[in-house]
Amino acid sequence: MPAARLAFLVTLLLASTAAAQARRVEVRFTPTARAQLAVWIESADEERFATLRLTQSVSYYGIGNRPGALQMNSGFRWPFGRREGTLPIWAHRRLAHQGVAFPRVIFNGRSSEGAASVSGGEPGNTRDDYFCLSFQRERSGREALDAVTCASTFNSNKGRYATADDVARGYGEPFEATPGAGSMRLLGETSLYPPRRDVPPCSAGGCNDHETVGRYAADARAVMPEIDAVTMATPAGDVEQRIVWDVPAGWPDGDYVVYVEVNVEGDYNAVYNDATLPTPQSPSGLWDYWAINYGYAYRGQPSIVYRVPFRVASTGGSASTATVAGFGAMHGEDGELRAMDGTIVDDPAGAPGSGADRLRRSPTGARVAVEVPMWDLCSQPVPPVECGWECEPGDGRCGRDLICGPENTCVGICDVPMTPAPVADLRVWPHEEQSRSHQWARFSFRVPELARGLTRYEVRVGTHPIVDEASFERALPAREAAIDSIELRVPTDAAPGALVELALGGLTPQQHYWIGVRAVDGCNVRSPIAVGEVETTPIHFTTVSPCFVATAAYGSPLAAEIGALRRLRDRHLASNAPGRALVGAYYAVGPHLARAIARDESLRGTARAALAPLVALARWLGE
Repeated sequence: MPAARLAFLVTLLLASTAAAQARRVEVRFTPTARAQLAVWIESADEERFATLRLTQSVSYYGIGNRPGALQMNSGFRWPFGRREGTLPIWAHRRLAHQGVAFPRVIFNGRSSEGAASVSGGEPGNTRDDYFCLSFQRERSGREALDAVTCASTFNSNKGRYATADDVARGYGEPFEATPGAGSMRLLGETSLYPPRRDVPPCSAGGCNDHETVGRYAADARAVMPEIDAVTMATPAGDVEQRIVWDVPAGWPDGDYVVYVEVNVEGDYNAVYNDATLPTPQSPSGLWDYWAINYGYAYRGQPSIVYRVPFRVASTGGSASTATVAGFGAMHGEDGELRAMDGTIVDDPAGAPGSGADRLRRSPTGARVAVEVPMWDLCSQPVPPVECGWECEPGDGRCGRDLICGPENTCVGICDVPMTPAPVADLRVWPHEEQSRSHQWARFSFRVPELARGLTRYEVRVGTHPIVDEASFERALPAREAAIDSIELRVPTDAAPGALVELALGGLTPQQHYWIGVRAVDGCNVRSPIAVGEVETTPIHFTTVSPCFVATAAYGSPLAAEIGALRRLRDRHLASNAPGRALVGAYYAVGPHLARAIARDESLRGTARAALAPLVALARWLGE
């Protein structure tokens, strides 16, 4: 018997009574690539509300509340345009329950929210370490999303808060109610979405940031105190998500509903696409050259919502759904859940990852599954409860998550106070590749032995010391060492004592980082935080190429196959010398092959058939 398990049973046998078992809710779903998500729970009577998860583009980078007209074009890490239609159902429900809106962010010193570039006499832009613009028109379109399109140094307008004076003088944005029919739409002082939390105001001479930029992070937390804890990185496509949530003590047993809202920018179909919703150009003169001629018309199918009613009860239970409950407003103008009307695609075979298939079907057919583990199978409602049989510690007859304890009582395995062991020997160091060391790093640790099993690791990265729970949560969830900003998933199948080594990304050049790692056991209890430090290097300029042939073969960088191949490249090939050599050879010939394939449908079909085994391998390795 493992030492940790033996220690646990000794602790259990010494317990004379059992506290009420912690109640948990588990939510599972598998999103497509580039999905933005909000997951929340409401009581059936709508008296209680809690956000469980919110993806970082909305929660941390503020895409719902930033400068720029909401219909403004998009592109790779596009810096401007308020995406108020990203997660409108969640946004309106949160405001209705919590009652406080966020301050609205508008351009600092621009003449209009349709102006993407600086004019004479307006405040200049300041360095931006995340958002960027491509200065090549062909690299700013939808088909270039798999390419590195950012300038090495990019400056953006971080905006400022809208004021009562702005409202009084009729400050607004250009807006097309229908293509070609533009008008000015007035803006108020508040927003449904948080502002970005990743930028401190600049402090050097000639700084052009508005003073309110320094308040963005604090104000977001003041309006939504849980925002740090619920922020999640954008999930990798086609990888199952498992969210475990402890039901607050003040929430009674009873009927509840889990909601999952999901959106994918540029998710076109026959109804919603760049022809039916093109780049706006009216009213004339209110969209500048950059706004009209760079990027792509991003408006595809609106957000969709899955709804799963379930019950919190001691006997546990499960529920699931495969059916979309409805969809949100294109521009986020209301929180109405619109009934499905045939305009949203639900065709996993013909349009994988699009519309309703933004959440993939599980082997059972479900798209969202909810489970409430049971916590009492004995006959009496008040612990300690006699099981009614002679038993040994560990007897499974007490039921799931219950164990037979002192004097033949059923004791919840999660009721015994226990702090999981932390990861050991955490080490962090710069990435060995010069072309990556300014934005990637490596870390390793030894797997702890946990008496109640290991469910996941939490890894966060910040530019301030991680010394406690609050500073850990304020750091950003770690991201993969990849072009896309997607979550880093740490494998949980290594044995206790084994060494786990991974690369992480999303870093900026010449910056000191703190990396916090902790384990979470089978009772959703977190271990102490282990912390390491690393400093990234200056930029060593090179060219990083996209998935040329695969993008030509599948017709779009949004295809799920592209995401799988990209993960194979970044996780399994770029991490070793033979793999890097293979990638280098591909980059040498890929552009030439891609040009030939893109022009010939038969060659595209042949390329897809040739790539199929590699895609299958990539998906298997990514599971």
